Amino acid sequence: MTNPTPTDDELKSAAQILRQTHPSLGISKLFAQLKTDHPEWVVSEKRFKKFVTPSTTTTSTSTDGNGSGADGDKGGDDGLIAKTGLDPSLDIGSIAPKIKVKMFNVQGKGKGLVAKEKLQVGELVWQEEPWIATNDSDLTPYLSSREMCSQCLTLFPQPNPPLSVPCKHCAESHFCNRRCYSKATEQGTHNDYLCPGQNRECKALLSFINQKKARDIQGVARIIALWRRYRDLGDEKRAGEVEKRVWGSMARISQRTKEGERREWPYIAESRLEEWRLTHLLILRALNPSNDEDPESYKSFHRFLSTKKKNIPPLSKEEEERWFSFDSFLELLGLIGLNQESSGGLYALHCHLNHCCEPNLQVRNLPKTWSPPTSLPADLPPPMTAASRGTNKLSIIVKKTIHPGDELTISYVDQRLSREERRVKLREQYGFWCGCNRCVREGKED
Repeated sequence: MTNPTPTDDELKSAAQILRQTHPSLGISKLFAQLKTDHPEWVVSEKRFKKFVTPSTTTTSTSTDGNGSGADGDKGGDDGLIAKTGLDPSLDIGSIAPKIKVKMFNVQGKGKGLVAKEKLQVGELVWQEEPWIATNDSDLTPYLSSREMCSQCLTLFPQPNPPLSVPCKHCAESHFCNRRCYSKATEQGTHNDYLCPGQNRECKALLSFINQKKARDIQGVARIIALWRRYRDLGDEKRAGEVEKRVWGSMARISQRTKEGERREWPYIAESRLEEWRLTHLLILRALNPSNDEDPESYKSFHRFLSTKKKNIPPLSKEEEERWFSFDSFLELLGLIGLNQESSGGLYALHCHLNHCCEPNLQVRNLPKTWSPPTSLPADLPPPMTAASRGTNKLSIIVKKTIHPGDELTISYVDQRLSREERRVKLREQYGFWCGCNRCVREGKED
């Protein structure tokens, strides 16, 4: 197997054509266009940059508080540009009335959240349950032994407690109560399409996820299963909302583009692509098996579909391409990497928050017994212990005073790391060199 790596002459020719067509675009946007025009190519932005002439207009690199751009010590490398947009299905006014979404429209920075009113230390800005829940592999022993709710991740006082509810079809999942069970079915935590007691073709995929501790693959599978369930059951409204959120709102970039930035990519590209293709086949087998390539799985899957609804229309070519192509799989994998919150999964409003190494918000998973303060300012909630473990509901709490118009920020990485460690981790995981005030200040000190 050979890598689809363009020659220098091919890359130079493509770069010249792109510059002629887009004379004012910066390197990152030209590179994004190259990946669109030649999705089969494996090429890094650093290599591409060698063949690009300067733009016809002078652009400055963003160094604002969310760290979305670069500062001068990286030679003008302004990072990768993710696709992003607004989510029309999200009623932010009812979730968090004191904030609003803002499109910044500066290089390397898309949407974010800003304050409409003054927010005081200790104030609860909003709480949010995951839109797509994923669980840390460290929790698997609790989940498999029925010591934890598969939906909200509440730790039970004892295994299989009274009023808890097991899945009717499999031994994989257990829930606090019927409400959590219903939410898990509706929201994708335990979607019918990923229940091995109903769709036996998902068993190999679930086994792979557990063995590899592949939380990112779990997230991709749950997104696709959620859309497919709504679509197949004829719920056009909710299927459309999932589609708009995934392909029009949440920040995403192809995982191949992200990993193509790694210095070791030329040496690992073949194995990574092979791994992704095998994983992609597991997802196809579970959620859209081919009659030509896997007739037994196809028959089994369609027997399962017939138990959900009669005469489900086949997927259109557009639906096949959007949800089940290899390129779409890599886009979804990149989306998970950019948006997944480590303690619970994907959150529709939380994913709007940009990074700063001196954030003004705390993101907490607090126990069900926690109540917001009755007067402000207030102390921040104490650190969690094993005995007071929280659920996967996020509580977004003000860490330092925020004034109207200020951007709300969180830290994507451990704030205790050194400047260089933080910036390298952000570049590798999120595609940008941080240029926040703290990084600029510490850079001058160094």
